[in-house]
Amino acid sequence: MFNTPTEVRNGIPASVDRLLAAGEMPLRFPADLDLCRDRVPAAKDCAATRFAAEARKLTSRNAFRPVLVAADWRTLASFCIEKRLPPDYRVVIRGRADRTLRFVVEGSLWQVSDASTPAAAGQPRLLLPGTILGEDTLFSDAPADVDVRTLEDSLILELSLPRQRELNAAFPAIAFELLRAAGAVIAARGHPAAAREHLATN
Repeated sequence: MFNTPTEVRNGIPASVDRLLAAGEMPLRFPADLDLCRDRVPAAKDCAATRFAAEARKLTSRNAFRPVLVAADWRTLASFCIEKRLPPDYRVVIRGRADRTLRFVVEGSLWQVSDASTPAAAGQPRLLLPGTILGEDTLFSDAPADVDVRTLEDSLILELSLPRQRELNAAFPAIAFELLRAAGAVIAARGHPAAAREHLATN
């Protein structure tokens, strides 16, 4: 016959019994854990919420304005990489495939489009805090047709393609709102009034 280990009492292993006696709780069952991302900190402010605050200040027709609350922005931040970039740093190189969506939090960037692009899109752009970079890459895997450099010390958030897919799987409502707002930026960019803006924001 089988012998029951002496360290198991009343169906509770002795190791768990010792944890409970010490006032500590054992780890939760893996199904209870969020395996998609790190736990979102409860901090009141983060780079993404600062980006959202800057975006709300913009008056450009093609400003990026997803309908997200602060908790959604903190969730988005957990999927992004925060980067501090020096002046004259080449963020995007024309001709290279780059499926990363970027959010300008601090500083400023200068975007120059390929001369062969339509006039509205070919205007140089000053990318200020609250603007996005790479909205086209959400819908196309074509190589970049722009060059983008930092004009000063800048802080950006990067949402890579693999992390976009994870966001879509874990938080489809947030991912959809990002796509909707990015599509609105692209649509506004072709508006005649937007084409007349010499220093249009993204």
